[in-house]
Order: sequence, then structure tokens, then C-alpha cells
Amino acid sequence: MKALKKSVYAEYDVHDAFQKIVLLEMQSYDGTKKQQLKAFLEDMQRIGCISGMISEFIYHADCKKFYIEHLDDLEDIRKEMEDSLGEAVKDRYGLPHYTFMCWLCFEEYCYDIYRTSFE
Repeated sequence: MKALKKSVYAEYDVHDAFQKIVLLEMQSYDGTKKQQLKAFLEDMQRIGCISGMISEFIYHADCKKFYIEHLDDLEDIRKEMEDSLGEAVKDRYGLPHYTFMCWLCFEEYCYDIYRTSFE
């Protein structure tokens, strides 16, 4: 899907894993592929990973495994975000670091796709 390739995070290996999750999760929405993607991304912005809407990121054990597999990319994405914000990104919920990082980076990835494709 073209919209997913426009991501500023496409250079990271974790992009492939994130893309698979998006393509799988958006299938539960109605409409064309573009409408499905938009509805999924809007839900992600509204309720986020904390809602449990991403099956891969519900359990801490799954997040830990994903984090370990993609550690460098996730930490680099966070650093990129902090550099552009000019401040540290804080874990407001007191989550385990690996869960926080999966949620943070996936939500940022989704927001970036929404911003470049629908705004």
C-alpha cells in the first residue's frame, strides 16, 4: 500500500513489522483500502494502543519480545521524536519500558502515515 511507503520511518527495519500490523488490523474496517486505513489510523489516534486495539501489543510479554527484536530501531525512533520535540518523551502510565516503547513508536508511525496521507 502506497501510503505506508511514504512514512518517514520506512528506512527502519521495524517498518516492515509495523506495516504488517497495520495491514492486518485495518481489515476489520469497512470501505475501500484507503477508507479502511483512514478509519484505523483515526481510531489509533483517538484511543491508542492502551485500548488494546492492537493484538500484538496487548500483553507485556509480547511487547517485550517485539522490543528486544527491534530494540535499536525503537530507541532510534524515540530519539528522533525527542530531537524534534526538543524534550524527553515521558511514560505517563508507568508502563514497563518495552511496552511503552512499542506503543510510543507504533502510535508515532501511525500518526506519521495519517499526517502524510490524509491531512
